Amino acid sequence: MSTSVPFEQKAFFKSCRQLVKQKKNIDALTELKQAIHQNLLDAGGLSQAGRLLEKLNLSSNLNIALLGQFTTSYLSPVLKAMALPQGHVLSIVEESYDNVMQSLLTLEQTIDVVILLPWHQRLMMQSSRSPQQRLEEELSFWQQAWQLISKNSNTRIIQVGYDWIDAGAAGQFLAGQGDGDISLIRQLNQKIRSKLPESAYFIDLEQVSGHLGRQQFYDARSYHWTKQPLSEQGVIHLSKVILAGIRTSIIGPKKVLVLDLDNTLWGGVVGEKGAHGIELGDNPTGEAFKNFQLLAKQLRDNGCVLAICSKNNDADAREPFETNPDMILKLDDFAAFKAGWGPKSEAIKQIALELKLGLDSFVFFDDSKAEQEEVRMALPEVSVIDTPEDPSDFRQALLDGLWFESIQRTLEDSQRAQHYQHERQRVESQSTFNSIEDYLVSLTMTADIRELNNDDIDRVVQLLGKTNQFNLTTRRHSREDVMSLISQPESIGLTARLTDKFGDYGLVSVILATKDTSREDATLIIDSWLMSCRTISRTLEHHLFNQLLSVAKANNFKRIVGEYIPTQKNVLAKNLFSELGCTPIDKNTQRDSQWFELDLDSATNVTTFVNSTDNDD
Repeated sequence: MSTSVPFEQKAFFKSCRQLVKQKKNIDALTELKQAIHQNLLDAGGLSQAGRLLEKLNLSSNLNIALLGQFTTSYLSPVLKAMALPQGHVLSIVEESYDNVMQSLLTLEQTIDVVILLPWHQRLMMQSSRSPQQRLEEELSFWQQAWQLISKNSNTRIIQVGYDWIDAGAAGQFLAGQGDGDISLIRQLNQKIRSKLPESAYFIDLEQVSGHLGRQQFYDARSYHWTKQPLSEQGVIHLSKVILAGIRTSIIGPKKVLVLDLDNTLWGGVVGEKGAHGIELGDNPTGEAFKNFQLLAKQLRDNGCVLAICSKNNDADAREPFETNPDMILKLDDFAAFKAGWGPKSEAIKQIALELKLGLDSFVFFDDSKAEQEEVRMALPEVSVIDTPEDPSDFRQALLDGLWFESIQRTLEDSQRAQHYQHERQRVESQSTFNSIEDYLVSLTMTADIRELNNDDIDRVVQLLGKTNQFNLTTRRHSREDVMSLISQPESIGLTARLTDKFGDYGLVSVILATKDTSREDATLIIDSWLMSCRTISRTLEHHLFNQLLSVAKANNFKRIVGEYIPTQKNVLAKNLFSELGCTPIDKNTQRDSQWFELDLDSATNVTTFVNSTDNDD
């Protein structure tokens, strides 16, 4: 789709509908995706796009239930449209106005995410009940809903909070105190936050509407006519936040922020102005660039991995980091640094290979519209920021995407950037050895294998929720699921931490296994086995399996069985059981999986270059 001429929305949809009539659904889909991706459609256009998508008969990859105390039919098509460029085809179940509990009791299909949308009409209603009684009743209502949803442990919850539209007759000051309307809403939101299931995502609607401005976010006329309180802009704004919640709940936050240099991290071209001639902090424009660097630094400290991708001579690109005292970011803050003159999409692919991360975990920020478009077209999996012209707006442009939203943060998250810095040192070290075996020996790796305990449960649940590449089954267990599984008689839960001469990887691997109660031959079933991509090819999986054999034999198991369920991303784990000496047995044709078994009487340890700690014995 060409954008060199002014975009005419009416003509665009006429063309798309014609493509559908001609049964050119792929062409229509491509046109819709590009228009949405390039932010060419207004609220009405996004709604049209969502309805048109329904006519393309696409196979959905996410099933959503949209349940609200207000009408949600305006939200559904916009959500479908805005999800498309992010790789999601949504199937949305929505029920009638204010029918939340009945809908949860009658849902029949498998739902990935339930989105709960409250409205304040009952809370604000004058009655014989005190304000605190109404508050507790509202909280109880949602707790009952969460309990119903949690019966399916794989269903995620996105709970939208309450909001106020105006201060009412009490006025701003009194409404925010005691049992005033605004105060009551804030109290309820805080109670909801504190009581939510741990895997649920909370959307602070007061914050969301305030960001846009309540006069723009809400539409009183729409509510009175249709019981739908959001304006067209409000629908778009809330949809964006809901999609961020879906992404965070199902996949987790993006992991890598790839940054340009010239006119992105500083003003001017360093090859022309020199390391000390660039704009950085001495004037309003320079302060804006410095403020953006500060945000990138804070994201790194929160677990985001930073990388550089610049069209520059390498020495010129590095010099400001090394010699300019106004730089907030330093070279050590980056896990990868690519400066050259080739296509940026190729450089980003190289970074992905080096970091062993999928391109769909990348966010790209570059001031050049041409570079944005080149990466967008060549690497559709990468999230490309539509960068504003004024560097004062860079910070908000990056934050608006909510790319790095997280439900919880663990110690490993805060240390992630340091882990990748160590990994870069490992890669550089590997080139000095003649064989992979010599290199692995030189790392002097040590593993700490422990029984799963309460201190590690948050990290384990996080790994189960987001690890894809080296994950044999990709079963997404909640905290409650894990606790239930390891509490079963003769179950085994093992975690692995790894260190080497360059640093500490942290807790990077988990095995969960239970006794097969349907058999009498003392069989242990591996329910879940995963490992962080940062430790692939280090033979940690071999070391952990040896420990599993030892524990299984000590518990008088005679046989181990495990399943490999293929996905689009876990091909790295495809041959693991075979490498460990297991024999293929049954196939599950329904999910295209393969079962393997190992007789423990004849099982022997496999070769590993990882040493044990005392905790492993």
